[in-house]
Amino acid sequence: MDTATVVSTIFTFALFSFIFWKDNPVYNIAEHIFVAVGAGHAVVASYFVLKGSGWDQVAKGKTGVLIPIFLGCLLFARYFKGVSWLTRPSVAIVVACGAGLGLRGAIRADFLDQIRASFLPLTNLNNIIFIVGVVSVIAYFFFTQHYTRITKGRLSVLTDLGQYFMMVAFGASFGQACMGRLSTLIDKISFLLKTVLRIGA
Repeated sequence: MDTATVVSTIFTFALFSFIFWKDNPVYNIAEHIFVAVGAGHAVVASYFVLKGSGWDQVAKGKTGVLIPIFLGCLLFARYFKGVSWLTRPSVAIVVACGAGLGLRGAIRADFLDQIRASFLPLTNLNNIIFIVGVVSVIAYFFFTQHYTRITKGRLSVLTDLGQYFMMVAFGASFGQACMGRLSTLIDKISFLLKTVLRIGA
């Protein structure tokens, strides 16, 4: 086995040790190394981003990038009590830009596109079920009183149907999450059996 396979095997068993012995020194060492490697990778990646988008651009004569570099440096003023207020302009710009971009994307993806996707021709069973689900779930939220007491009368059938649709949707979402975790576990077990133990390879 090569070095990468040996290291991967050791860390796999170290992390699996949590299942049998809960919090133990072997698991803690593997966890700390994982966090340290992630932090180190983030630092190195940030350095190359700063070098490529900052200093290299300044060296080419693009002095406009000095403004974001200066604002980024102001963020470190947070660590000095006397001048910590200097971080406010940088934080304000970051939050404002993030909110603007996020709001624009959220309105389009979570609102407008969802409405457009709901207008389907009633030409097949899948579209009919989808439309009924959308209408009944909306009715559940619009015609439900005091959170748990469903409106009585003719609308109660529609709101009850919306509740069932949500139960199915949440159940499918939870099942998909479990399948994703099980797929990861199966992949690691397959790695141990085929690559390490040479079983079924």
